[in-house]
Amino acid sequence: MDINHFSLDQINKMDAAAFRALYKAYYKALVGYSIQMVGEVEAAEDIVGTFFTTLWEKKLSFRSLISLQTYLYNSVRNASLNYLKHKDIESDHLQKVADHYKEHYFAGEDADDFFSEEIYRLLFQAIDALPKRCREVFLLAMEGKKNDEIAAILQVSLETVKTQKKRGMSSLRTKLINQSLVFLEFLLL
Repeated sequence: MDINHFSLDQINKMDAAAFRALYKAYYKALVGYSIQMVGEVEAAEDIVGTFFTTLWEKKLSFRSLISLQTYLYNSVRNASLNYLKHKDIESDHLQKVADHYKEHYFAGEDADDFFSEEIYRLLFQAIDALPKRCREVFLLAMEGKKNDEIAAILQVSLETVKTQKKRGMSSLRTKLINQSLVFLEFLLL
């Protein structure tokens, strides 16, 4: 069924069928809107997917279809801008840390090769120490698989994939900080 077959009251009550229709009616448009800002399909899909999950959990109420549409687009715009801001901060931080380590700890022509190899060695060592499910999720993500592809391959829910990524990042962050290589965590994003 399409969204026009449901009343605003059903949407406000987050009737499951009405919510599915709302999702189907707006998902592609909101992803397209987000792509215009973030420039990445997977990031836009994650932003919109997370937004709909949050919308379902908040159980908000809207006075009109226009206010609902405005909320949808404003929320996705704000989430997209926050994503870009976070990405810029991480990129700047990663560059500063990498420059610091290259400048103080490595010299010579082969420094970049050694630096890269050592980073990946430590990264994979830390990933190998993760619990089995976290490790599987991370390795598939590093192969460039999207969250929904990982969920299908591992036959788990999308939320499980996201949860495992968060737990894994937390564990890796702790291990890598202990090794004074904070910047490695940003290679996984």
